[in-house]
Amino acid sequence: MDDTEDDGGCLAFDTRFRKCPDEPNILEWTVGLRRFRGDAQEDPGKLLASLTGFLAQPGYVPENEDDWYFDVFDMRSQHAYQAFQVLVEDAALIAKALKVGSLSEEFSAIAHLDRMWVDPSVRGRGLGLRLMREAQHSLGRWGLLVILKAHPDGDKVPNTSLLKLAAYYQSDEQLGFKPVSNRKRPGWLVGAWHEPLVNEKDMTFFYLD
Repeated sequence: MDDTEDDGGCLAFDTRFRKCPDEPNILEWTVGLRRFRGDAQEDPGKLLASLTGFLAQPGYVPENEDDWYFDVFDMRSQHAYQAFQVLVEDAALIAKALKVGSLSEEFSAIAHLDRMWVDPSVRGRGLGLRLMREAQHSLGRWGLLVILKAHPDGDKVPNTSLLKLAAYYQSDEQLGFKPVSNRKRPGWLVGAWHEPLVNEKDMTFFYLD
C-alpha cells in the first residue's frame, strides 16, 4: 500500500544525528518526513521527504586549502566538493552577500545542506522549505555558516533552472539565504543561522490536505 494514502498513524518530521565514522568531529544529519503509527515510533514508515547534510564545528572556517576541511567535504558528494571550492575561492563574495567583514571573524562552524528529496506524491506542498526550517531549528547556533546548491534533479541542468530553484529557496525570509553570485556561481546560496528559529506556523504533524 502507498504510504501516502494510508490513513493509519500520522505524518511527522524527525531529525536524526550521528557521528561520522571517518571523522568523529563531524555530525551527519537527516531531516525526514515519515509516517508514525501509534506508539511504534521506533519503527516508522518509509521516508516521504528528506534533507541530508553534515555539520562541522571545529571553531573556524577554511581560508585556504585546509587539508582537514577539504577531506571532510571531499569524502561526500560532488556538491560537497564544490561547496569547499566556493568557500575558499569566493570567501569575499560570501562575506559581501552576508554583509560581514570576514568569514573568519563571524563564523566558527559550517553546515552543508547536501541533498533534498521529496516523493513525487507529496510535491507541491512547500515541503522543501519546511525541511530546511526543521534543519534550521535543529542546527541553528551562533557562528553557523550554511551553504547549499539549489540543483533540480538531473545531470545537465541549465543555469535558468538553478536560479529558479534558488529564488524559491530565497522566498522564505526566515531561512535568510543569499546568492553567492548569480553570474559566477548560479544556484549557490549561503546563510547565517545564528539562532535555532522556529516558525510558529509549522505544526508538529504534517497534513496532506
